[in-house]
Amino acid sequence: MKPEELFTSEVLLWRYVRALACLLLLQVIAPMAVCNLYHTIVAQGILNPVIIISNLVTSCIYPTKLLRLVVPAACFIMLARIHIKSYTVSAWVPLNRLEKWRRMLSPVVIFRSGLVMTSCALLANFYTSLAHPDFPFLLMPCMSGDIMCYKRKSVIIFMGAYVGYHYAYKYFMANGNLVTPLPAHPRKLQLIKASLSLRSMREACNSYGASKLSFLFAIGFYMALSILISLVNNGKWQDWVVIFDLPLMMMTLLATVLLAISLSLFSQLFHIFITEPFEIPVASAEDNNPDADGDSWRLCNALSSSGILQVLAFWDLKSLASSDPRNLSRRSQVFAISQPGGHPRNWLGIVNPSLNLIRKFCERLRRQNCPESLPSVPPLPVETTALTDVNKNEVEKPPPVPLKERFVMSLKRYPIFGYFLSDLPDAPNRSIFAEALPVIWAVQ
Repeated sequence: MKPEELFTSEVLLWRYVRALACLLLLQVIAPMAVCNLYHTIVAQGILNPVIIISNLVTSCIYPTKLLRLVVPAACFIMLARIHIKSYTVSAWVPLNRLEKWRRMLSPVVIFRSGLVMTSCALLANFYTSLAHPDFPFLLMPCMSGDIMCYKRKSVIIFMGAYVGYHYAYKYFMANGNLVTPLPAHPRKLQLIKASLSLRSMREACNSYGASKLSFLFAIGFYMALSILISLVNNGKWQDWVVIFDLPLMMMTLLATVLLAISLSLFSQLFHIFITEPFEIPVASAEDNNPDADGDSWRLCNALSSSGILQVLAFWDLKSLASSDPRNLSRRSQVFAISQPGGHPRNWLGIVNPSLNLIRKFCERLRRQNCPESLPSVPPLPVETTALTDVNKNEVEKPPPVPLKERFVMSLKRYPIFGYFLSDLPDAPNRSIFAEALPVIWAVQ
């Protein structure tokens, strides 16, 4: 079995399961507790601690609310699936604005962004249905003639989709899907506590559309769009003014902030579990077996792989090169020689992939920054006659520029097309250095 397949089946699969279990525990149980406290204290006005605790415990075992857990669980499973399919180990650097727009309008990004927005809209409606009795669940029909019920649902769903749009844009277009091992690896509980700090929550609200200005802009945009649709359908625009009541605004703000914090915590927890370091054996028991498969689970094979396995393998190599006493036994395996024969196979198996990676990186930099060497002109044959006819000397014409390149260069002369087709400043070098993290660890 190849190292990539073995790593996916033995390591990544269990990391996905553990991350999803932790996410469901933190993202479903904790928001349910917050919404239940809001429902008991704010909506019902109950301040008795005994009743508050009893309602909190009852909400966790009440059958109707347990059935509702299917919706947030399905939403977070969908989000986890999108993260698994979309994460990357190197930052994406667009060469020009046209490439950025092409990625933004690609069917894959649009489809996955739509799934993120749908999940966020369902989660926002789920939170508000738990927090206030006037906000029914999406699957529960409104009473006939209750126009306010439809308006409340539409406002909450719009704000959830608005937060999901901000999250999807940052995830797919601003390298939010980049996963890299952290410089230091404390316990997971410490990382989770750090992500739940007040500063991290404020940054999450500012990043995912839950800040003050973004919230007011979204409400204003929703009101303008609703009034415009009402006027087109010969309705009364005064009917939409009634949504500016205090409970609705408080619930909308609560759902927006809670959803932004949940998405930020979701992304950080996924990053923590996926980039968890692990030790890859330097030598295996199959090394002395001549009939063993060449793609065994060893550090040298992992260094020659790609993706997250290669990044974690070079991170393990970096920690192996440190002066940590816990790595003495593994370091002795690196410099051990094979018996019989006395060949440093483990050392060569680590050095060769590292040097190949550094060589490929330097070659890419050289091709990008060094000018191409001009073709050598063959020497003219020596004439037997003393005099040379100048008219016989012909200058070799340069190769013709392809039609596609000439067409693009002609379009760049116009400001509108030049804005999209011109290369961004130093974009090729930045795209190369975005993949330099394993190279740095290989050099170390």
